[in-house]
Amino acid sequence: MNDDHHDHRDDEFDPRLAELFRREHGHLAAEPFATATLRAIAADRKRSAIRNRLLQGAAVLAVIFLSPRLIDASVWISSRLDELFASASAWLATPLGLGAAALLVVAALATKRARIW
Repeated sequence: MNDDHHDHRDDEFDPRLAELFRREHGHLAAEPFATATLRAIAADRKRSAIRNRLLQGAAVLAVIFLSPRLIDASVWISSRLDELFASASAWLATPLGLGAAALLVVAALATKRARIW
């Protein structure tokens, strides 16, 4: 009953199909469309990599060139923020300002629960 030379799984497959799977495929025929597509993709990736490097270099040069102006702008913004925080704290110190801030917080929490944002 138990035959060591016969695999019972072979009974489930077509012998011709099994022969196709046993053969070695040494070389697949070249397809012009696939070859052209792969070359176009490789060229596009190369152009994209070069473009990204150029943009990164330009960004570094822009930061270097604009750094004095960026420092001046940050100082100006910092001085304006001090004024903004001072006026906001003075406004929040009033009952009307505190009530308005509380209403804004309640509205924000309610809309967050309703998933409007």
